[in-house]
This record gives sequence, C-alpha cells and structure tokens, in this order.
Amino acid sequence: MSEDTMDDEALHGYLQHHWAGAGAGTSLFRRVAGSHRDPETAATLARLADEVSEDRESLASIMKAVGARPSRIGTVAARVGAELGRLKPNGRILTRPPLTDVIELEALFLAVTGKLAGFELLRSVADTDHRLDVGLLDRLIARTERHRTELARLRLIVGHTRLTGSPAGRQTS
Repeated sequence: MSEDTMDDEALHGYLQHHWAGAGAGTSLFRRVAGSHRDPETAATLARLADEVSEDRESLASIMKAVGARPSRIGTVAARVGAELGRLKPNGRILTRPPLTDVIELEALFLAVTGKLAGFELLRSVADTDHRLDVGLLDRLIARTERHRTELARLRLIVGHTRLTGSPAGRQTS
C-alpha cells in the first residue's frame, strides 16, 4: 500500500469505534444534563448534548462518504458499558452522592477528548483522502475544542463547590 492509499478496513473499523463511543457519549450528555443539580450547568450541558448529537450526525455523514456502516454490536456494547459505568461503589443506593456531578463532568470531558482525538486523526489524513471533508473536520475540531474548554470550566466550578462547600466564581468564556 502506498503512502497516500487509505486502508479502508482500518478506517471503517476506526469510524465504527468512534460511532459507538459517540452514541454512548450522547446518551451520557443527555443523562447528566437531565440530572445535574445546578440549573445553569444543566442548561449548558443540554446545549452541549444537542451539539454532540449534531457531531454524531456529522460522523454518520463521514462514514457514509467512505462507505462505512455502524457496527450494531459495537454500538450496543458501548451503551451497555455506559450504563454499567453508572454503578459505583459509593455506599449509596437511593441518593445521589455529592461528588457525582464532578465525576460525571470528568467523564464528559474524557468523552469529548476521545471525540477530539478521532476528528484530529481523520483531519491528519484528509489531505490525502478526497472522501474526507477538510472543512467539516476543521469545524468539528474547533467545536470539540470549545466543548472541552466549557467542560473544564464547569468541572472546576462544580468541583470547587463540592470539595469546599463554597461556590467558586463563575467565569464566562
């Protein structure tokens, strides 16, 4: 295989993994937005959930452009894994532990970091594969970087409040 020839099998597998992760991530964003204690943070997370869902649709168009299809098994496994991640050995069964908001924001940050890694890798090969839309990937990378920045800010605000008992100053980006 020459330097400029894409390994479609590897590309399809890579996209299928990111598709499965995007489904789990979208579900996690919606769940966290719906359960977060702070209304302002919940509203921000709901907006991000919508944007993450749009990014997943963009990933679907990328998959279609290169002839890849989602893996049903991978998608189901990722969602089951996301739900199992809700089970935590925290000694509480019916109540929400105070640090749950912080841990969930960290999980969202890590999910978005994975999404960014995927878009960056695709962008790194887009110049040699005409099926990949460079402009779309650049927009997805920029938005995902903004998501990371917003989640990092929220994590610090919420974490400060949970760990110290006093609210941190809300800084706007």
